[in-house]
Amino acid sequence: MRNVFYSILRLAGFLLALSSVSTFAATPVDASGNERLRIDFLSVPDWIEISHIEQVPEKLVIQLLPKGGDAIPISTFNQDGPTFPELASIFKNKVDAKQVLFAIVKWRCYLSGVDTEGDYYEVHAYEAQKNENGEIVFSENKKISNFYGSGFDGKQEGKIVKFRFKNASAIRNSLRQNQ
Repeated sequence: MRNVFYSILRLAGFLLALSSVSTFAATPVDASGNERLRIDFLSVPDWIEISHIEQVPEKLVIQLLPKGGDAIPISTFNQDGPTFPELASIFKNKVDAKQVLFAIVKWRCYLSGVDTEGDYYEVHAYEAQKNENGEIVFSENKKISNFYGSGFDGKQEGKIVKFRFKNASAIRNSLRQNQ
């Protein structure tokens, strides 16, 4: 019986190590601790780099690392009170024949005094354009960002609330329905 238990324990440890390897391969982290996700937005390969700047306030910095080029800033999100910004999702999708980069950012909230606990989400849509110097810059498409907006998901002042656009699939479904 004891041998079976130890065999199962070893197998679980092996599977856990294996799953950690595949997660690391899918989202590599460089020596500075920055996370990189492959996106292929402007060229193949393109990477999104997510950096957490530990200062006051803490910042979440998102930039594009194109093949053979310098990093292109996309956006920066700041700590809000005691809550730190976290990238919930980033993906590309065509909107009106244009490639749009969507970033869903969330802040974890816990305010026991007002019976509030959950996540506050913001959806941001960006387009890449060349500026007057011929350099690629990202600008926020306010019309799309405002359409998907922001909202709370969890318990807010004692009431359960849901934010509809907290992941890529919800936004993609909405885009399919509106085209």
